[in-house]
Amino acid sequence: MNKRARMRLLGVTAIILIVIGAILFSTRRTAAAYETITQVSKGGLKVGDRVNVGGSVVPGSWNKQSNPMRFTIREESDSAGTGPTLKVVYSGTAPNTFGDGVVAIVTGSLAKGGVVEANQMITKCPSKYESASGAIPVAELGAGKSMVGNSGVQTTGYVKPDSLSSNPAQRFTLSEKADGTGKSVVVKFSGALPDTVKDGAEVVVTGTLQSGTVFDATAVALSQGK
Repeated sequence: MNKRARMRLLGVTAIILIVIGAILFSTRRTAAAYETITQVSKGGLKVGDRVNVGGSVVPGSWNKQSNPMRFTIREESDSAGTGPTLKVVYSGTAPNTFGDGVVAIVTGSLAKGGVVEANQMITKCPSKYESASGAIPVAELGAGKSMVGNSGVQTTGYVKPDSLSSNPAQRFTLSEKADGTGKSVVVKFSGALPDTVKDGAEVVVTGTLQSGTVFDATAVALSQGK
């Protein structure tokens, strides 16, 4: 190999190494490493950095109707609510389990003001169980003496197929039977649904019967049976 050919080969090799290095450097800078809310709030990241962070949704901080959706999270362990919080702007579709207190893990880019502009989200909420003993079957709600307006009412039934949503005004429909037939009521609920709540699941719902067709819930749990 002559000198000119060797120089050309060295030049091509150098260019390849530079390109590979740039790719690796870019990948390292844009990778979404998991961070805690405390770490993000300390200012160690820069605008444009990718971030993956999770925390409990602050009650009342979100509006399902806003587009993009905006909400605030705090550390999952911060039961006193005195620690740092992080604002999130989410451009995707909220999971059906999203709600007050649910743990939301979001991935996106850090924007000005310490806001995370996220395009990915998953939620976590441990399953909760409640005995259906003493709960009023949804088919009997309002029967006899009116229950409308009474708080602390417990009713039980099944999640009507294809009725689950993240809309607190119509979170799901509670039906008499697992296939969605029979008497039913629309359940309003802004809290976190257990991860295992799905179509046809038997649940126990606590709250207030607003009318013969709407139940305003304060708690939803999977039924343990009677």
